[in-house]
Amino acid sequence: MHTHDLVTRILVMKTLPLADVKAHLSALLNEVDAQHDQITVTRNGTPTAVVISVDEWESLQETIAVLSDDQAMADLREAAQGETFGTDDVLAAFAVRKSRTA
Repeated sequence: MHTHDLVTRILVMKTLPLADVKAHLSALLNEVDAQHDQITVTRNGTPTAVVISVDEWESLQETIAVLSDDQAMADLREAAQGETFGTDDVLAAFAVRKSRTA
């Protein structure tokens, strides 16, 4: 079983009015991209949109996909309980499968 290091990212969430976002859009996009900050954009004091980096967006989409996949979730639960297979077991299973299809 492989162990993975958990990386904790501290997200900085700013709330800015639309006028400020318009005035400083380029700098804010650089900040979001470089620091993975999140910016909530307000219009007339009401939150209207959130600006996040492409990396953050893709990560969220991948997380949603995994959480929506029943088999992936079952596999994750098994792995968390230590129900994993070693390399030899996996290679043996592939060899059996390959011999059945040959």
